[in-house]
Order: sequence, then C-alpha cells, then structure tokens
Amino acid sequence: MSGIAIVIILLSMGSGWLFRKLLLRVLQEKHPEEFAALGQPTSKQLDSLSPRLQELHLKFWRYLWGGKVFQVKDRLVASLAVGALLADAALIIGVAIFLWFVGTMPPQ
Repeated sequence: MSGIAIVIILLSMGSGWLFRKLLLRVLQEKHPEEFAALGQPTSKQLDSLSPRLQELHLKFWRYLWGGKVFQVKDRLVASLAVGALLADAALIIGVAIFLWFVGTMPPQ
C-alpha cells in the first residue's frame, strides 16, 4: 500500500508543477496586470528553495490558496487554479497515507 502512496505523491507533484506552470503562462499572456502584481514569477523561481525567493513563493501561494486567483473571472485561469489546488491536496493525502502505512508496519 505504501507503493500506491508513493505513486500518488509522484503524480500529484508532477501534475501540480504542470498546473502551476500553465497558470503562470496564462496569467502572463492574458492577464499581465495580475502577473505583474505577483512579482512576475517563473516556474523555475517557484521550484527554487532559495531563501531570497521566499517572499515570491509566499505571494504566489497566498494568491492561489487565498482564492484571489478566482477574482480574475477567467474560466481557464480558474480551471488551472482548481487543478493546482487539487494536486496539492492529493499530495497532502498521499503523504498522509504513506506516513500512516509506514507507521503501522510491524518492526522487523
């Protein structure tokens, strides 16, 4: 069962990355004012763990998880945002399943 959890984790990480990359591209092309307000992040910047990009990360995550992305009134943007949110939720669920199964395994 832990193998299934690992597959869920990997698929949700990949799909979340793809949804966020597409969301950034659509915002950049169709809604440049929203993109500029976010600080014009790139997917490489959001993938980075650099401390100097922490504020950019927080701004994007607040934008996505705070629901501001849905105020754009664009169906494509909303669909990509929902996909990104669902991928993040699947990642959390996958990690929880993995930890639960690893924690319930008998010691060998």
